Amino acid sequence: MMFANPTVPLIPEGMMHDMYELVKSGGGYSEENGGQWIPGNTEQVKFRGVVLPVNDRDLMYAEAGTHTQCSRKAYTNGHALKVGSQVLDPQDGITYVVKQELGYNSVHPIKRYLIDSEGGVAEK
Repeated sequence: MMFANPTVPLIPEGMMHDMYELVKSGGGYSEENGGQWIPGNTEQVKFRGVVLPVNDRDLMYAEAGTHTQCSRKAYTNGHALKVGSQVLDPQDGITYVVKQELGYNSVHPIKRYLIDSEGGVAEK
């Protein structure tokens, strides 16, 4: 059994679960269809992460200093997300949009993001 390097802080694996970054590609206007838009494909890129509620301390780093009822934060152990990208959390069946990368210590691979549910679905 291998153990993680104790000098590199990471989110515990027991908290993490499979999540998917939804990456859209292709798409374009089709001359054969009278110039209509033909959507591209959406690829699901699997990564390990966790979604947690936001707290007042997180808001110190938020651009506007506010959050909605649907705001959450996502943690990854190194998987980088872009602002505006979509993330599917199959554990709760909600698709989130990355609103902002939250500051964190740059010495380790942990990444934190402020996310909002796409459809405005509040936590159950």
